[in-house]
Amino acid sequence: MSSSLFANIASGNGATPITIIFIILLAIMLLVQITNLPMIALLHRGLGLLKTGFGKFIHKREDNYHRDLEIGKINEKRTKVKLYKFLSELIIDLNLYSTGILPYELLTMVVIIVAVVVTVICKILFGSIAMTFIMTPIAIIATFCVMYTKANVAHDTRIESVIDAENIICNNIKIGVVAAVKDSINVIPKNIRPAFRDFIDNVEQKNYHIKTALLELNQQLGSVADDFIKKCIVFELEEEHGIANMFQDVVEINNINMEFRTDMKRSFEEVKTQFITGVSMILVFLFGVIAIYDVVRNFYFKTAIGNAILAADALIIVIEFMYITYLRAKEL
Repeated sequence: MSSSLFANIASGNGATPITIIFIILLAIMLLVQITNLPMIALLHRGLGLLKTGFGKFIHKREDNYHRDLEIGKINEKRTKVKLYKFLSELIIDLNLYSTGILPYELLTMVVIIVAVVVTVICKILFGSIAMTFIMTPIAIIATFCVMYTKANVAHDTRIESVIDAENIICNNIKIGVVAAVKDSINVIPKNIRPAFRDFIDNVEQKNYHIKTALLELNQQLGSVADDFIKKCIVFELEEEHGIANMFQDVVEINNINMEFRTDMKRSFEEVKTQFITGVSMILVFLFGVIAIYDVVRNFYFKTAIGNAILAADALIIVIEFMYITYLRAKEL
């Protein structure tokens, strides 16, 4: 074969950006090791230096979201709210909540990083910036799907822990939410116990209003606790006779959900395994053919039709991956 798949990379035009990328990656890895922080948290701290412009933009979006939600301009059925909750769940599951990173900050960082990386890769492989506009949205969706998949273990554990905590508190709810939490704090699962300790501290030490403290607790526990927290707020604010009986529904629904989750998790693991196996076989065959045959390689990387086919293949794979991720997110 007269040419190689990496001929462009080996040239001066390709070697320079590749070298820069590797230097940046090595620097990030070194900083991660030194600071012992997740990469997203490290980037968040770095972006803290750009608070003048970047920070104002992000915090304005955050303030607008909470204001619109508070006044009823948007509701939980809106895509904007669902996206915000998805990002909030990711922050909790990736153990980034303590860093103070906000959902819109996470979104902005991922979009910028993926756009830069895709631009460089498209320039090297296709010699065209135009492909960047096609591949960037696909890569962004794929990145969030991968992040969610990575967070699944913590996600599952957190949800099961929240369900256990709700059941424990509901059994003693008649004495009041704060009292029930205090009495149950030592038997609440360890991984979410700090959130409930913060709740007690917010009420007793910081003098938070009970509704504010419960909403803060809801943020730390995630959307799985939405129904429970709403019932707690109603219980504390209305104090009607017999209203504590509504928490029996929480326990019954939680028990049903736990059985349902066990069955669905088993089914999703089978689907995920089949998906990974199928995609791996397709990619091995495709890149094997591209690496061996010059004609095929030139067709895919040098022609508009070939570029479009590669983009379509990537889109199909990502849509499947996104659908599987969506079903899992919706179920869990």
